[in-house]
Amino acid sequence: MNKAAFYIAARSQEAQGGIYAFDRDLNIVSFAPLQGASCLALHPEKPFLYSVSRAGTENFLTAWKIGPDGALEFLDRRNTHGQASCHLTADPSGQWLYCANYTSGDFDEFKLEDGLFAEADMHRQIHHDGTPGPVAARQEGPHPHCTVFTPDGKYLCVTDLGLDEVRIYAFSPENGITETPSFRYHASHPGAGPRHLLFAPDGVTAWLVNEIDSTLSILRYEAGQLFHRATISLLPEGCRTESYAAALRLSADGRFLCISNRGHDSIVCGAVLSDGMIRIDRFTPVGGKYPRDINFIAPDLLVSCNETSSDMTFFHYVPEDGNLFPTGKKITLQSPVWALPS
Repeated sequence: MNKAAFYIAARSQEAQGGIYAFDRDLNIVSFAPLQGASCLALHPEKPFLYSVSRAGTENFLTAWKIGPDGALEFLDRRNTHGQASCHLTADPSGQWLYCANYTSGDFDEFKLEDGLFAEADMHRQIHHDGTPGPVAARQEGPHPHCTVFTPDGKYLCVTDLGLDEVRIYAFSPENGITETPSFRYHASHPGAGPRHLLFAPDGVTAWLVNEIDSTLSILRYEAGQLFHRATISLLPEGCRTESYAAALRLSADGRFLCISNRGHDSIVCGAVLSDGMIRIDRFTPVGGKYPRDINFIAPDLLVSCNETSSDMTFFHYVPEDGNLFPTGKKITLQSPVWALPS
């Protein structure tokens, strides 16, 4: 029986860096050492987990087998040949794996065979170029930040914080993606800094977190294209705190969208309206510093990975009104940056 309810990536370069498996009672059930671990993703069908990590100046993708008890067994790894690899996703067919490389301004495509990496020549790297946004300190060049498939599985979306764009590439399970994007969504305003994209269960609505100015754009997806509908602030009115929006997660019941604010150190909770628009309801302090990732590790339980304070805090989710109540549980862990339900 899989005892792991969720996995946490700790980005420490020391011995405590790696992937921790926790059970529903928040006990550690296994640990896989991995220097500089960050993003995690699951294979859509097989009991495989993929991770991004950094050792020195090199970045790697690692494939792990998930054991019956939730423990991870090392299978294989590949060099991304990129810098600051920060996000990965497998396509719905489980034949391709994509990884965004923030600093080097590119992303990788790896062919998978039975969930494992194919031969080395089945790897492509696609570089972004274009006109950077106006925030010189953050937008000096391209910065791909996440790779997400559209609900129909026909396109790969790559957000680019540096270029204020979401680039959309046509995809087929046989050949992977096209070399050039078929569509480019430009941010609703210069300097927004698109970070992460999430599609709603309706297959039409998409939510885009803009990191630099801590806003959320509500988009409409149609036939390989994204269209802007509205953009709202993710900070309280009049807030002057330097803050950068990060992770966005949808509750299991689809009623509330939660987004982490790094700097303001809060979780903003918004009600999902019938048309996909978001009504901001409340801001909940995370009880730590710099929540790089948050996630629902159970339908009624959310974790905040507080990178700077090196701890994780937990919240009980109330589906009736979207309230997040601190459970009082705090776990110390060196630089937790990613949470993944098993």
